[in-house]
Amino acid sequence: LALLLLLVQPKSTTTTSTTTTRAMPVTLPATEPPTPPPETVPPMPIGECSYFGDPHILTFDGARPSYYGEGEMWIVKSDAIWIQGCYKGTIYTKGLAATNKVAVGGPFLKGHIIVVGSLEAGPITVDGIPVCQHFPETYRIGALGTVTYNAEGKLVDEATHVWEKHIVHMELPMGVRVTVLRWKNYVDFRVAMQKQPNQDGGCGNWNGNPDDDSTAAVFARIGARVEHGKVMFRHRTEVRLTDAELQLLAKCPADKRAEAHRKCQQELGNYEHHTGGLTMHACELDNCWGDNQHALRMAKEMGL
Repeated sequence: LALLLLLVQPKSTTTTSTTTTRAMPVTLPATEPPTPPPETVPPMPIGECSYFGDPHILTFDGARPSYYGEGEMWIVKSDAIWIQGCYKGTIYTKGLAATNKVAVGGPFLKGHIIVVGSLEAGPITVDGIPVCQHFPETYRIGALGTVTYNAEGKLVDEATHVWEKHIVHMELPMGVRVTVLRWKNYVDFRVAMQKQPNQDGGCGNWNGNPDDDSTAAVFARIGARVEHGKVMFRHRTEVRLTDAELQLLAKCPADKRAEAHRKCQQELGNYEHHTGGLTMHACELDNCWGDNQHALRMAKEMGL
């Protein structure tokens, strides 16, 4: 009976349950385009302006004005950089002015003033204190820059190659480089720098137009002489006119002389009240002959 029960007992059944899990879609975060590298702004180009002789100029825009009257005038006048020239006549130029000294200062030098003059004009100074009294020598203006005095460097005027070189190299903030070649009674120099906001002066306004760098145009924009309170030299020049200059001024056509006088009255402002009448004549000389690069040659040819 047990065997019979075993034979008729139902077989156990194993049921396998299969659960199908559907994969949920995966949402990836949106990919942003790669950030482009910052634009590289090319550095502003370096321009060069040079002064030589009595004094002839090559402006940043390539114009060639001349300045023949004595006094203090702007070479570079901008918001940050100030460069001035002191012009004085010499016996070799029949009194027509040459650059006697150069002063460099302004906000970019944080109140410091560098003055370099001819060999006869006295020592190189920083803030009125003589520096570079040995040759060669380098003087440091704190962390702002250096003044180096040696015999190395390129001439501004090749006609001066016969003389022993005494050259001052200023390496200053904002990439400004001023090179002054000291001769016996005048200096030649060059200024290398980047264009600055509100720039003007004897080196021009650097707007790409050489036509508005003329002596008369510069005087009309910024005045014929450095205004009172802005002169960086310790003393103003005592303006003089030689007989040759007065005769050259007399050669100025009457209508041009009258126009020069009218302009100088505006351009000098109250400056003339502090300097006597000779500054007016010096200004007229510049307005009459500043567009003539060879006034000295003309004066010699006229026997003045």
